[in-house]
Amino acid sequence: MDRDIPARQDTDRMLRELCLMDDGFFSVSFSGDRENTELMLRIILGRDDLTVTSVGTQEDIRNMPGKRSVRLDIAARDREGNLYDIEIQRSRDKAERKRARYYSAMMDAGSLMEGMGYDRLPESYVIFIDEHDALGMGKALYEMERMDKDACEPYGDGSHIVHVSASLADEGTELGRLMHDLRCTDPGKMYYTGLRERTSYFKETEEGKSKMSDVFERLYEDGRAEGIETGTRNTAMNVAKSMIRDGAIPLVKVAEFSGLSLDEVEKLKNGISL
Repeated sequence: MDRDIPARQDTDRMLRELCLMDDGFFSVSFSGDRENTELMLRIILGRDDLTVTSVGTQEDIRNMPGKRSVRLDIAARDREGNLYDIEIQRSRDKAERKRARYYSAMMDAGSLMEGMGYDRLPESYVIFIDEHDALGMGKALYEMERMDKDACEPYGDGSHIVHVSASLADEGTELGRLMHDLRCTDPGKMYYTGLRERTSYFKETEEGKSKMSDVFERLYEDGRAEGIETGTRNTAMNVAKSMIRDGAIPLVKVAEFSGLSLDEVEKLKNGISL
């Protein structure tokens, strides 16, 4: 295989196969897009009064030296100062409940400056959009909060975790139509105008395709810089993991570029906390 940066026709073909449930495409598409982020949050949380004031994608939250940091797919804030993390989850990660707990804790840790009281902690929402049934109970939406077990009342600490099962949402509902649009590869078949226009821009306009092509090029160049041509298995594994985490390149391309088998790449994906 010629391992040069993908030709334009390869990029066009990959873009046709991508949808907003692919991490990389999701992050690039929603970068700075307050309108569509607000639409998504309003539908998932059932809130018409929510106004998004800032949106960042692929944002890192650093912990103490030597401790694991996290990278948020979408980090948003509303006009009340509440914080939102939206994550795409395509693999069946058995640890995703504890991942949600860790992400929530990291968001809290990054919210207070030295000397600030705990009462200044904002409400926080960690939202996982799962390709499959999120928690295995046949529901399209799971909303989690800490509870007083005896009184069966919310603890009221302002921490919220939400799981959405993209495959179970009914297209007769707003949530179902939103999940359809996130899974849809053809912009012309999307329900929501904002999502359709944004997806169409990156898939069908020369400017948008060029920006997305830059993402592919960065990933390929990162792989070359890591020394993939040496053929060492450890390097191949590390580069494949990096490309899988980004989510913008189909697994078959990850396999071709890394030299690993497709089966090995699929096993890596299932073992990575994306």
